[in-house]
Amino acid sequence: MQGLEIKRIPREELIDRVTIFSYESDSYYRVTINEKNDGWSIDLKRKEFPQTFIKNDSTDKLVHDFKGDSEIYLAYLDGKEAGQLQIEFQEYNKSIRVWDIDIWPGYRRKGIGKALMDLCKKRAVDINARRIVLEVQSSNSKAIEFYLAMGFKLIGLDGSHYCNDDMDRGEVRLEMAIHL
Repeated sequence: MQGLEIKRIPREELIDRVTIFSYESDSYYRVTINEKNDGWSIDLKRKEFPQTFIKNDSTDKLVHDFKGDSEIYLAYLDGKEAGQLQIEFQEYNKSIRVWDIDIWPGYRRKGIGKALMDLCKKRAVDINARRIVLEVQSSNSKAIEFYLAMGFKLIGLDGSHYCNDDMDRGEVRLEMAIHL
């Protein structure tokens, strides 16, 4: 993409940066889990929100101890910051964890997310990772569509990760991965 530059930034330079996490969605994946005599059935069906769902949370620091020795990349389009990617190689399971991939409003749907994800895939191959894994909320249908288009598959979910009524609110943690 012309005018796009991606730079790895040392974590120390971003120690005070707050992660901007925002999106709007008209649909979500309704998760239902039913216990049966011989196990469980899990169903995810796309549903429409009664009104546009708006998520706007910018309270988390980008650099956290729990994100390990992660790599942080900033994307610039025509010299202006347009997004970020934070990934960590997790030696114990040979996975790249995508902690953050964010494209700033006004820069979305211009190929920046794809370029960052292509960089992530290249890093995974370079360090011999077996997969790339990430978390997405079931309410973030645009991100889910993007990840599916990039080759990710659903590998799991947590029905009470954020709070005890995640399933009722339509904000279930989904885990998605690409196996390399």
